[in-house]
Amino acid sequence: MQSQLIINELNHSVKTLTDNDIVDLIQKIQQHKRIFVYGTGRSGLMLKAFAMRLMQLGLNSFVVGETTTPAVQKGDLLILASASGETESVNIMAKSALNQGIDLAIICACNTSTLAKLQTPNILLQSGTKFTQSRVSQQPLGSLFEQTLLIIFDTVILVMSNQLNDSNNDMAQRHASLE
Repeated sequence: MQSQLIINELNHSVKTLTDNDIVDLIQKIQQHKRIFVYGTGRSGLMLKAFAMRLMQLGLNSFVVGETTTPAVQKGDLLILASASGETESVNIMAKSALNQGIDLAIICACNTSTLAKLQTPNILLQSGTKFTQSRVSQQPLGSLFEQTLLIIFDTVILVMSNQLNDSNNDMAQRHASLE
């Protein structure tokens, strides 16, 4: 069954991550008062889901491009994700943030990409991109990348919620109530 293929690919992808990858991302988040996220397409959707969970943990998190997102300032963190590392708007955001002295956390799948040349990726995943077929995935485009992003982000939230002793009930109180 094809779902088992996806699960197998996810298992392989997650095994390429180290505990340090997650710990380093958590430490980077904890060192900043405000966290901004930016990505496009499905990567952007995974980042939006992450920003929501960060907010539910009580952190100041924002999605770049939303109308209520404030200006970034020194001391803020911008988390970027792009499988190819060639998404023009993501690279423009990275350059702009670096020019403003904003700290970056980068997740991509290509260590020779434009994005990776701007700053060494914090997490480098093995997956296909919109430009390349992967040897580790039969899924189209960056599907494995985006699925692994969600696992990384949910792992970060799980660890941080445990560190903060923030229960599901605490997070639920910060969950949207106008639904």
